[in-house]
Amino acid sequence: MTNDDMGSTERSPVSRRQFVQALGAAGVTAGLAGCGGQQATQTTTESENGGGGADTATETTTPVEVDSESLALIQELAYVTNQTLPVLPLQEKLAQSFQTTDDWNVPSKDSEQIQTYWPTDWLPRYGEWTSSDESSDERMTLAQWAVPKDSQYNPWNAKNFAEPRRTLFDRFMNYNLETQEYSGYLVSDWELDGETLTLSVREGQTWHDGTAVTATDVVNQIKLDIYNGGSLRRFVAPDDEGNVADRVTATDESTAEISLATQVNEDILLAYLQPKYLVAHEETYGEFVTRLDEAESSDERSSVLGELTSKVVSEPVGSGPFTFEDADTQRTLVSKYEDHPDAANINFDEVEYLYKPSNQSRWNSLINEETDGSATLFMPNNKLNQLPDSVQTSLIPRHWGLGLLFNHEREPVSDPRVRRAIAHVINREDVAMNSGAGTNSKIAVTYPSGLTSELSGQVEGTWLDGVLDKFETYGRGESQTDKAAALLEEAGYQKQNGTWRKDGEPLRIPIKGPSGFSDWVAGAQTAVSQLNQFGIKSESVMKDNSAYWGQDYVNGDFVVALQGWASYENSHPYFHFKFLYDSSDAADYWNMPEQIDSPVLHDQLRDGEAVTPAELVTELSTAGE
Repeated sequence: MTNDDMGSTERSPVSRRQFVQALGAAGVTAGLAGCGGQQATQTTTESENGGGGADTATETTTPVEVDSESLALIQELAYVTNQTLPVLPLQEKLAQSFQTTDDWNVPSKDSEQIQTYWPTDWLPRYGEWTSSDESSDERMTLAQWAVPKDSQYNPWNAKNFAEPRRTLFDRFMNYNLETQEYSGYLVSDWELDGETLTLSVREGQTWHDGTAVTATDVVNQIKLDIYNGGSLRRFVAPDDEGNVADRVTATDESTAEISLATQVNEDILLAYLQPKYLVAHEETYGEFVTRLDEAESSDERSSVLGELTSKVVSEPVGSGPFTFEDADTQRTLVSKYEDHPDAANINFDEVEYLYKPSNQSRWNSLINEETDGSATLFMPNNKLNQLPDSVQTSLIPRHWGLGLLFNHEREPVSDPRVRRAIAHVINREDVAMNSGAGTNSKIAVTYPSGLTSELSGQVEGTWLDGVLDKFETYGRGESQTDKAAALLEEAGYQKQNGTWRKDGEPLRIPIKGPSGFSDWVAGAQTAVSQLNQFGIKSESVMKDNSAYWGQDYVNGDFVVALQGWASYENSHPYFHFKFLYDSSDAADYWNMPEQIDSPVLHDQLRDGEAVTPAELVTELSTAGE
C-alpha cells in the first residue's frame, strides 16, 4: 500500500563540503552494498516439528562503504522517527518461499540463489529451477489471486494485473536480497555519468510477435510510467511533464538515455528502475506514448491517461520466456517462447497458474502437492507441519513489516507523548512471536527508527554506527510501564481505578486493520492485550480487507491503523523515510504534518528542533553524488 509521490524538491542549505568537513571519516566505514549495506546471509536449521518446517535465521555482516553525507542524513531521519514516532515499527518480516523438490531441481533453501525476490520468477530463467531427469512433469504449476479469465495485463490499469505477468514479461534488472546487488537482465548494462543515465538493451530480445525489443520500447515503458505518476518523474521532469519526451530518448536501437534534472544517488535510481517489467509493446501502447509526448496541456495528458488506465489487455504480447496461451475461470496457461534468450535454460514447456484466491487454498495446494511452489506466502506452523517432506521452506528478507500508524489529526495519538507511551507498553518480541505463529518469520524491531535490516545486524552495525546510544529502544522484549506512566502523567493523564484518564475520560486506543491478514490480526491482538493490561482502553477493530483498504485507511478513518511501516521491497533507508514523510499515504491518510519538532542529532544538519523531514529525504536522494 505504499505510494511514491512527488514530494518536496527543496534542498537543505547545508553543502556537501560542510558535511564532509564536519563529520570527517566517522561515517565512511558504514555500509552500502548495491542498495543496502551489509549482507544478510541465512544459515538454517530444520524445524523440530518435521519436514517443511520453518527455518531459523542467523546473521553475518560484511562492512562496505557509504559516504558521510548520506550516513548523516539517514541517522538524522532515523532520530526524528525514533524520538517522535510518526509510526511505531513492531516487527520486520521474512517472507516464506516454497519449492518442491520431488520432480524439480531447485537451489537449497540456504543458498544465495533463493534470495532473489520472486524465485518462481527468476530461477527458471537462469536454469536454476528445472524439471528433474526422473520427472515426467513438463508443466510448472503455480497460483494466482484473481479469476484467470478476468485478469488483464495492462500495468497502468490497476485492476487485476495478474500473476502470470512474472513469466510473460521481463524485468529491467535483477536484484539479490542477500548480496543486495543489482545485475543486468533486459537492461543488460547501465552507466550514470553526472546527470545522464545510459541504459543498454540486451541483445537478441524479441517480443512474442517476433519483432525485436529495442531501446525505444524501454523508453516507452519509462515514459508511460512517468506520465502515469511514477516516481522517476521527480528526477526527470519535476516541474513540467512536457519535458519528458526530450529527457527520455533512444539514441540508437540498443541504447536509451535518461537526462536527469539533478544528480541522483545511483542506488536510489536503480531501485526505481529494477522492478519495471517491459510491457510497452509498440502496437499495443505506442499511440499512448505519441499522444502524451505531443500533448500541449496537462488536461490533454489527463484525457489520454484516462484512456490508458482503463484499457483492458486480456491477451498480451509479452517479452519474457513464456507466451500467453489461454485463460478460463480456473487457470491461466502460458507456454515456453523458444526465441527468448534464456529459453535453453528452461527444460519444461508450460506454466499454469491456478485460481487460488485465499491463503487457505494456497496452503492446501502445497500440502496436497497440487502446486510446485509459491514465491511468497505466510503459512502458520500448524500448516507447515502438514507439508510433505518434498516441500522446502526458505526465508527471504523483505525489509518491511507490521507497524502501528497514527492519525496525527486524531486525539489522543496526536500527542507524541502518548505515542511514546504506547511504544513503551508494547512488548514487540511478543508481537513478533504471536504474529509469526511459530514460523520464525517475524523479527522484533530493536530500535523503532524507520530502519530495516534487523536480520543482518545492519541497523546497529551500519546505519546507527557511532550514535547508537542516542536512540531509544522503548523496550524490545518488555513492557516499560514506569516510563509509559511518566509520559502519560506529563501529558495530563492520571490512573484511576486501573484506567488512565484525562478530564474524567478514559484513554482509548482502538486499532483498526484488515481481517484477512491473519498474522497482522494476531499481532494487533497481542498489542491490544498489553495496552489493556496497562490501563489503556484498547480494542482490535478488524474490517473486511476491501472495506479497510478502500474506505477506513484511505479516508483516515482511524486513530491507530495497521500498515507496513517501510517501503515495500526496498532496502535503502531513503525509500522508508520517503514513505514515512514524503508520500501520499503520509499526507492524505495519516495527516502527517509537514513540520514537526524533534531533538537534534547532528547539529551540522539543522540548528533548531523544528524540522521538515521531507526536505531531508530530498537531500538524501542526491547525497554522495
